[in-house]
Amino acid sequence: MPKTVIRALITLLLAAGLVFALLAWNQAAGWRWLVNGGWHTTARLGALSDQERRWAAIAWRYFENNAQPQTGLVNGSDKRPVVSLWQMGDTLIALTAARQLDLIDDEAFDRRLTLLLGTLNRLPLTSANVPNLLYSATSVAMVGYANTPQVIGWSAKDMARLMMALRIVAAFHPEYSEYLERVVLRWDFCRVVDSKGQLYAGQMRQQKLTPQAEGRLGDSEYSAAGFGLWGFANDQSLRPPAQHVIIDGLALDIDARDPRTTWTPAAITTMPYVLSGMEYAWTLPGADRDIVALQRQRASNVYRVQEMRWQQKNILTARSDFNISAPPWHVNDTIFANGYAWNTLADDGKWVPRLAQVSTRAVFGLWALWQTPFTDALMAMTQRQNDPQRGWFEGRVEATGDYNRAITLTTNATVLEALLFKANMGALLRDSELSDSSYFRRQLADPFTAPQRCFPLNNPAQSGNLN
Repeated sequence: MPKTVIRALITLLLAAGLVFALLAWNQAAGWRWLVNGGWHTTARLGALSDQERRWAAIAWRYFENNAQPQTGLVNGSDKRPVVSLWQMGDTLIALTAARQLDLIDDEAFDRRLTLLLGTLNRLPLTSANVPNLLYSATSVAMVGYANTPQVIGWSAKDMARLMMALRIVAAFHPEYSEYLERVVLRWDFCRVVDSKGQLYAGQMRQQKLTPQAEGRLGDSEYSAAGFGLWGFANDQSLRPPAQHVIIDGLALDIDARDPRTTWTPAAITTMPYVLSGMEYAWTLPGADRDIVALQRQRASNVYRVQEMRWQQKNILTARSDFNISAPPWHVNDTIFANGYAWNTLADDGKWVPRLAQVSTRAVFGLWALWQTPFTDALMAMTQRQNDPQRGWFEGRVEATGDYNRAITLTTNATVLEALLFKANMGALLRDSELSDSSYFRRQLADPFTAPQRCFPLNNPAQSGNLN
């Protein structure tokens, strides 16, 4: 028998032995590891250590401190009762993680989720019958950035985040599926997504909500996945135009559309790729194999370029947007934006390099998905970036080493999500299809009784004309 054949057989036997050892060690966990792609991943998978359980408890403390007892909503930042639709999605995922990690029991989970479901199913909507960008966490009134009553528009990206979160809760707790699906059935999608799968945001202009295309590469595919989970067309958002930029010899993809005409900067950041990996292993609903492979390669490059910066320059790097407790309040910390690598920008586009930081949420996402010396180094520096009584800080300032002591819902939710990914032995969503027997599907099955708001099974109004 040729030596190459013998070596192949030995390799196969060793691999089979590893598989059987895993299954013997923990049959349920080993099987989850395999079906979720564990055989070709560097992710951290397995039961949480005592230290990791303490990390989870610190993150959950934020939600205990900031939950509003009358609505179930959680403040978007510590002690500030304003919350976005995206953060409502974060809250649902954090609550699911808290239950799965035994931070709360079934009774507490049911009480919190029931209150949230009631609020989400009564959420005031804009004149376009879609959720506003921001709400008061205490009264559920639609508000602006100053927490005063105001309709400021909608975001398909934020809607997609909540739609993804609703499906994640249902995956772990299917008994609540009907009430989770009712949330989406209230909305009107005619001005949010067209028949080609292009997503739209709405901005208030001259007292009128005006749609405009939303989503740049990275964010676009993540949003497309949220809509695809519910059966909406998402092809165009899965395939945004891309071009290469070179950073330290590595080619990364960035949105090819001109920000001078779209009024939206093209940027490369960590979180869209991290969330995609933790939630559905980059297997986007509605995507073919080529898109899935491309998305995984893009995620790998986003990881690698940050690792290379550490290896070559000894600069710990984990880039994400974040909040600070003084103007400009919100910062977009990027891998590449506006023609420059490692660009740090305020929302108005002003260059603010002194604010660049190692983002706590980016560290936890990278650490969960890539078990390497680089992510070990990131976590060694990040693990004390918290107040045990309040939650995890936004990050550590790159230039000085100071903590950014702002504390937000999204960062603490990401910590919990990353730890749930590890304990769950992989991606949180394993089946992207809504069953034909689901409440959502059955409500849309009869064209005579289905809501006529451009849902996926009755969307003739999605003609591409959203005016």
